[in-house]
Amino acid sequence: MTFDLLPLFDPAWLSIPPDAGHDDVLHRIDEAERRAAGAVARLIAAVECQPDASALDARIDTLLALETRALPEAAKAADEAVERATLEIGFRRRALFPRFHTLADRIPSLHRQALVACRDARWALMVRRALADPGGPSSPLQGGGTRYVKSDRYDARAARALSPIERVRADRTLKRLGENPVPPELGLHSLNGHGDVLWAMTAGHPNRFILRRSEAARVSCFVVEDVGPHATYDEWGARR
Repeated sequence: MTFDLLPLFDPAWLSIPPDAGHDDVLHRIDEAERRAAGAVARLIAAVECQPDASALDARIDTLLALETRALPEAAKAADEAVERATLEIGFRRRALFPRFHTLADRIPSLHRQALVACRDARWALMVRRALADPGGPSSPLQGGGTRYVKSDRYDARAARALSPIERVRADRTLKRLGENPVPPELGLHSLNGHGDVLWAMTAGHPNRFILRRSEAARVSCFVVEDVGPHATYDEWGARR
């Protein structure tokens, strides 16, 4: 999978002549929405394709780059294009303004769909990787209550997924896992469909850990396998 499926919205779709008729403007807006929705559908189909086990790392990195950099940049450019068209056409022809307003809501919503699809696909692949390529303990047992160790895969995965500041925040959050009882705000829970094997918890907003139940030095503990963003996007792109 590459970035060839971006952008999801082409500003040229809203290159509307000032003298375009009412129906012509509506048709161009409808067509822009149709094309944008089609672009999102193609992107979602691409991110949902399952890679070979040997390509897991590369696909996870690509999805992370799409979600955190490429898609937000594309969404910003699309929002600016819609705003320009609204200023040039919508505000001058008041009967058309409600349709431009609807478009201004629809395009960010489509980008949010793409972001969520990238997040969910990436997270599913991270879970798959944690099961397919589990690491061994790389440190002494930590925690006085709940015991845990970092996997020998963890540091490399964290460096690719999080900024240095976020990694520090994640480490501080992880230390709280060792408290007794585990603080409820960490949201420690087993992942659906994986029984008692894989677990997740917060790693500092909006990041999460993936942990695996195992043993180290004959002690039952959590092995911290992976970490990455898991943003909700509830507010992103909302009308202001």
